[in-house]
Amino acid sequence: MTRSNGVLLLVLVIQLFLTAVVYWPQQAQLVADPAAPLLAIDPAEVRAIQLADDQGNEAFLQRIEGSWRLPAQQDLPADSALVERLLQVLAVEWHGYPVATSVAARQRFEVASYSFQRSVTLIGADDAQLGTVFLGTAPAFRRIHARSAADDAIFSIAFNSFDAPATDNAWLDRSLLQVPTPEKIRGGDGFALTRLDNGDWRAANGAAPEPRELDALLVSLANLQVDGIATEDQQRTLAVSAPAFSLDIETAGESLQLAFYLLEEEHFIHDQRYDLFFTLSAYDFDRLQTLDSGRLNGLP
Repeated sequence: MTRSNGVLLLVLVIQLFLTAVVYWPQQAQLVADPAAPLLAIDPAEVRAIQLADDQGNEAFLQRIEGSWRLPAQQDLPADSALVERLLQVLAVEWHGYPVATSVAARQRFEVASYSFQRSVTLIGADDAQLGTVFLGTAPAFRRIHARSAADDAIFSIAFNSFDAPATDNAWLDRSLLQVPTPEKIRGGDGFALTRLDNGDWRAANGAAPEPRELDALLVSLANLQVDGIATEDQQRTLAVSAPAFSLDIETAGESLQLAFYLLEEEHFIHDQRYDLFFTLSAYDFDRLQTLDSGRLNGLP
């Protein structure tokens, strides 16, 4: 190697070194720093959640005295597990690195402010907006594109759009009418049961109810699930209709009356604690309606 070639090689090495010194820290930061949550906020600060979809539907949830409620539906309880999962995804979990940042990608993945599949806005004290996230297309099973309105970065997150529904009905706590620990149960067709201090059940005549029939009743009440809220037209019709059957129930803290209705081959339930009527599956309706009163009264 000639002396001139050696000098040129040295100059090249120096240039490469200077280039690395200048650009390396920035590149290292881009690669090494993990992505932050979509919204860098404390979920405990969230007082309300507003959701919208691309069809013009909207839902609004509000935290009232520590519980999530549906203000537009007479403050009915919302599914707290569904709400907490949404807050976890938006404000706690880290989702890796962005898959895109361009304006064109916002349109393609449907996470733009003017083109989205879901818009989720978290609201804090004094109605202050804490942030908005747009949910868009699904790149894979159980994954969805998401972008904070305050950022260009688009992420592929482990979530489903149907876990952020834009209707109040979809957020309803389906278990709100469950009765896990009844003390007394009386059916309109003639059975009356009381739970003794030792946990055994007795009918009004002192006989023990048939175990399988009793278990069917208790399991049905403990696992009762509403499907949703009846429509406004159905509410008006049901309000002046007679129930197909009813159950009067006493628990340690209150007395309940569950009334069951059949309207145009659809099934409904009403609880005196709430003004609204709820839709019910045919399965839950039938397994309570077909209970044998004689066996519950301990008759052969």
